[in-house]
This record gives sequence, C-alpha cells and structure tokens, in this order.
Amino acid sequence: MTLRRQLFLGISVIFLMVFVGLTVLGVSGTRKYLEEQLGSHAQDAASSLVHPLSQSLGAGDKTLAETQLSSLFDRGYFQRIAVLGMDGKVVVERSLPAKIDGVPLWFSGWLTLEAPPGEAFLNAGWRRLGKVVAISQPTHAYQYLWRSALEISGWMGLAYILALWATRLVLHRILQPLSEIERTAVNIQSRYFEQIGIKPRALELARVVGAMNNMSRKISEFLDIETAKAERYRREAYQDELTGLDNRKSFDLRLEQALAGEIGFSDAVLIGVDVNNLKDFNTEASYKRGNELLAAVAEGAREVLGDKATILSRIGGSSFGFVMFDRNPASVAEIGAGLRDRLQRIGDAFGEGVEFSFSIGAVHFAQGETRSRVLSRLDLAIESARQSGHNMLQYVVDVGPGASAIGSMAWRELIRNALAENRWTLLGQPVVSLTSGSVLQQEIMTRLVDNEGNLIPASVFLPMAMRHKLMPDIDQALLSLVFRRLAERQTDGVMNLAVNLSNQSLENRDFMSWLSGSLAQLDKRKLNLSFELTEYGCSLDIEASRQFAAMLRTHQVRFGIDHFGLAPNSLALLRELPPDYIKLHAGLIAEAPQSDASRALLRHIVSLARSLEVEVIAQGVENAAQVEMLLSDSVNGGQGYHFGAPSTDGL
Repeated sequence: MTLRRQLFLGISVIFLMVFVGLTVLGVSGTRKYLEEQLGSHAQDAASSLVHPLSQSLGAGDKTLAETQLSSLFDRGYFQRIAVLGMDGKVVVERSLPAKIDGVPLWFSGWLTLEAPPGEAFLNAGWRRLGKVVAISQPTHAYQYLWRSALEISGWMGLAYILALWATRLVLHRILQPLSEIERTAVNIQSRYFEQIGIKPRALELARVVGAMNNMSRKISEFLDIETAKAERYRREAYQDELTGLDNRKSFDLRLEQALAGEIGFSDAVLIGVDVNNLKDFNTEASYKRGNELLAAVAEGAREVLGDKATILSRIGGSSFGFVMFDRNPASVAEIGAGLRDRLQRIGDAFGEGVEFSFSIGAVHFAQGETRSRVLSRLDLAIESARQSGHNMLQYVVDVGPGASAIGSMAWRELIRNALAENRWTLLGQPVVSLTSGSVLQQEIMTRLVDNEGNLIPASVFLPMAMRHKLMPDIDQALLSLVFRRLAERQTDGVMNLAVNLSNQSLENRDFMSWLSGSLAQLDKRKLNLSFELTEYGCSLDIEASRQFAAMLRTHQVRFGIDHFGLAPNSLALLRELPPDYIKLHAGLIAEAPQSDASRALLRHIVSLARSLEVEVIAQGVENAAQVEMLLSDSVNGGQGYHFGAPSTDGL
C-alpha cells in the first residue's frame, strides 16, 4: 500500500472518529435537554392542578376532581396524571401507555428517554390532602430526537466528506514529489535516467529529490561519456569521414544482414548514385571543391530519402548506395525522381562552367540473393542510366529469383494451409556461457513443412508472409506450439527459450492481447522465456517496442535486441530502450579480429552494456579464437556453429 493511501486512510479514520464522537455528543446533549423538558412539562402540569384539585377534593367532590384532571390529560401530552392520598393510594388517575410514532424501534430502544415525574402537594387550609403526580408522554420528544439525530448525522457526514476531499488535495500537493521520486526510481531500475522537475517545499522531500537528481545526473553523465566513446569508435569503423554516411564496410555488412534474412522485409530496393567524371571535376575545380560536391550529394540524399531509407552509404570514391525496405514501385519511382531533381539542383550550383553529371540506378532485391548478384544488377542499371544521357535514372523492377518461381499468391496459400494444418517444425540453437560452457538458452527457429513434406527455411517464406501481413498468425501458431510443447514436457528441468517476434505482430492488437493472456497463464517454474526484436525492428517504432518490453517484464519475461551493433543508431537505441540482453551482430564479431576500430567498438559496446546491466551475447561465433577474443572483452555468452547448429535437441 502506498504512503499516500496509508496517510489518507489514517487521517480518514481519525476524522471518522472525531465526527462520530461529535455526532454522539450532539445527540446525547439533545436527549438530555429533552428529558429536562419532559420533567419541566410534567412539573408545570402538576403545579397547575394544585389549586382546582385542592378545592374540589377539600369539598369532597371527587367527580369534579376527575373532571378537572381529565380536562388537562385529554390534551394528549401526558402519559399519566394521578392524585395520591396521604396513604399513597390513588384517589383519581388517568393514564395511557407510552406511545412512540414515526421513530424506528432500534432508535427508541438504543436511545431511551427517561421522563421525570412532576409532583405537587394538595392542601385544604392547614390540612394536607395528598399530591399530584404527572408524567409527560415522550412521543414528541422521541420524534424531535430522531429528527435532530438525522440532521446532526447529515451535517457531520457532509463535513466528513469535505474533510476527506480537502485531505486528498493537501496530500496530493504535499506528496506529489513522492510520485515523481517513485517514477524516477522505477525509471532508474529500468535504466532510464531522468531529472525530477518538482521542488518540494518540505525540507526532507527536497533533500531526497536533490539526492535522486544528483545520482541520476552522475549516472547519466557517465553513460554519456561511455556512449560518446563507443560512438567515436563506431564512426571510425563504419562511417565515412567526408559525408557522414556509412562507409563501404558498413554497407556490405548491413546488406548481407538483409540478404541473410536478419532484417524482416517483403521487398527491398537498392538505389545507387554515381557522380560521373569526378576526377575531371577535381582537376578543373579543385579537390576541396570536389569534396564539397560529394558532401552536398550526401546531404541532398538525406533530405530526399529522410527516414525512408534504412541504409545510406558512400560505397566508393564517387558512388553512393541507399537501401529502402517495403516500398511499392510507385513510391520508389517518385522517390527516385525526387532524388534526381535534388541532385540536378546541386549540380547547377556546383557547375559554374565545370562539367558535372550523375547517373542513378534502382533495383529490387529479395532475401536469399547474393550480394554480388544484387550489386551486379545495380551496376547494370547505373550503366544503362549513364548511356541514356546526363543525369538520368534507370529503375529496374526485378525482384530476382529469391522470391521463388511459384508466385506471391501461391506462397500466400501455402502459408495459410500450413497455418490451418499446423505444419511447422521447431528447431533450437544453443546460446552458451563463454565462462562456464553451460547453455543459457535455446533460440527458437522454425521451418515450414510444405505439401510434399519438405522443410522450408524462414528466410524463404518470411518475406512472402510479411508481404501478405501473415506474421501475427505465424507468430501465434509458433508460440502455441512452444506452449504446447511445454505442457507435454515431463522432465523437472526448466526450459530456457528465446523467441523472435515480428514488428507486424507488435502492431496487431489481437495478437498482443492473446500473448499477454497466454503469458499470464504460463508456468514460470517450467519455463524461462525471452522475446527478441531485431535492432532494425526496434528502430521502426521505439515507443511500441518500449511498451512491448514493459508488458513482458510485468509477466517476468526477458526482452532482448537481436543483430545489434551495425546500425548508426545502435548506441542511442541501447540508451532509449535498455533490454535485458543484446546479441551482437555476427558481422561485428567477424570484423573485430581484423579491425582495431571494430574491436574498440565491440569493447565499448560491452562497457556501455555492463554499465546498464545489459547482458551481451555474441552471434556468429565460429571458432575457438573468437571465443578467446570475446572472453578477453568480457562478453557473457556466444551463439554460433562453434557451439552447435539448429536442431531439435533440448526441445
């Protein structure tokens, strides 16, 4: 229970006790007052009968005495009026039972009104005849007491509600910094380091806020330093110094990543730009002017492509390459035309009598193709543009053989049939601790079983599944198979599984609702589960990825980022979306032994990750030499064929 709620409940109880006490005192006081009024009323009645009864009884006229007594009694305000002789015997009497109307029985039983009798002595000269005793009827007193109790309770209840409302406002104002402190503490636990903007008036809270802000600031400054170091090495290893775009090494690694199926897409376009006769331009103008031209071409490409292109690179002295995913041909043609027009304006600005021209080629490619084949088609498209004239664009609509000869619609039917008939096979590849050699987890991979019983790798069918928006259905089918395998498992061991999800699934509300419900019912004693998104997938929608990670953690499920380290925003992503672990891209692992800059980048990624308490796992580990290198760089785990190929073992 929160401190605010505890204080609110405590103050509420105190107010309740105070108002109940005031209500009881008010009703009790009214009761005492009414009893006094009943006694006074009875005494007045007894006193008023003394003179007439003394005359009638002194004369021995009992009938007249009864008449005199009845005339007063019949007014209805008395319970009993009696004349008692000197011997105590009743001479004349009128009485009625106590009558209580319009008042709940529980109330009259709980608050009993005692009506004191009024007495007056009768005398005839010096002779005492007896006394008059009068007792008031309590009906009206009970009714008045009931109305008073309701009124007092109502006002006290209203005052109680207003007091609670005022208490809530005061507590909210006083304790608002505590909410910010709690939020900041949770964010620090989730590795987000923010400042508390509220300045409490309470000295104690102000000190706590100051301490939290100082701690958060120091940690953030330390991480900023680590991030800056890692970013510097990333630029040295994978960024072109002149243009600020990715260099050829980064381009090749990221293109291979896409072709190998590590980036989910249904179709992709590679746009190439060649600045023609750059050597002549440098000779006629100057090398400095030529460098300014290349920088302007890079900036123009950024302006036109913006966030449409995932890869922007300078791949040669005068050559540029840009990759866009999942763009329809009409939009690609429009983007290409916009790029051509922008470069034309740059050429006009830099021309000034110096010959300048460029050629643009654009080709589609699919997963499974080789890099050499894609680049060969791009070279052909650029050469065709060059032969067509100055500043021309050649757009080749060709998806290559990787899309398969059976056609898009046939793929859709094949995948739908596999979903309907549950024709999937699960494989697992071990992730191993580099220090102990124990298996940390099994990463789940899948194969589709076609109509002839052949196994189709994910890299073949996933592009078509993404094109037809079938990934949520596939992910749900595979997870259902995992959960069913878990239910059938008879051993006492705990399964440590990692599953990759598509961004299409994150965007599907029905899937996310199903996944959340399934995770809530999961037996955590039998399964340690992790979900992974690719670095590219996280960068598509960071907020959706952050919400997904938060949902996983509420269900005690880990979140990881796959194929990490090649994108220009990798380090920023690690700060914005801290996962439980990252899996370093195999290209970075392969480059590290051969490149000092890549090795330094690897080390600083590990350092930054350790500062954020993020576990680091290396992908693509192929030999013992790589294991030794990773151990020396404090990498936690490894995954690759050195430890085992994907298989059904352990599943």
